[in-house]
Amino acid sequence: MSGAKASPVILVKPGEGSTEVEQVYDEICRMKDPRWLGPLFGFFANVPGLLKAWWELQKQLEVVKGHVPRELTNRIAMVCAVATDCPRCVNFHKTDLIDRMGMDAAEVEKLHDFENAELSDMEKAVFRVARKLTLNEQMTDDEFQALRDAGFDDAAIVEIVSVALLEGGFARHASVFARFEDGVRWPARHTPSADYRKVINH
Repeated sequence: MSGAKASPVILVKPGEGSTEVEQVYDEICRMKDPRWLGPLFGFFANVPGLLKAWWELQKQLEVVKGHVPRELTNRIAMVCAVATDCPRCVNFHKTDLIDRMGMDAAEVEKLHDFENAELSDMEKAVFRVARKLTLNEQMTDDEFQALRDAGFDDAAIVEIVSVALLEGGFARHASVFARFEDGVRWPARHTPSADYRKVINH
């Protein structure tokens, strides 16, 4: 090893991608908002098929109607971001919940310490599972039964687990790998807030 600094991964910026990439970018902006076309998509866009696959997963779990209310799956994403202690992800999901989904800021803050917050048993049961999946901790039989007691069927449980795996992975990418990308050059109009830009590579 020479000790020389390696060149960063170059993100595919909006307007600079292939036709396939730009079609996905356009759909993200149309279905969510231009601010939610974040640098993570630019990372995946180096392999257009992967970009499309990752977006389809997020779209199915967090945007289009499913077996679990999308307000809940998007709060799961916030719990995963908090669990990994990723400032970039926390800011992204906090802003998304408040600005796109119309949640009260005080309700969003509860997700930082959901165990001690005034939340329903159902919500806590879901968030416990999401947090444990994100941190690779073992679930107990009682924690699984709590999902059943809350009325979640197999399809709903699959969605709960899937969004936790997806967003937990996204958060780990941002907290571990993003500093090796040229994220500081990502267009400001495609970031949710000024605070997000301050931690874009952290």
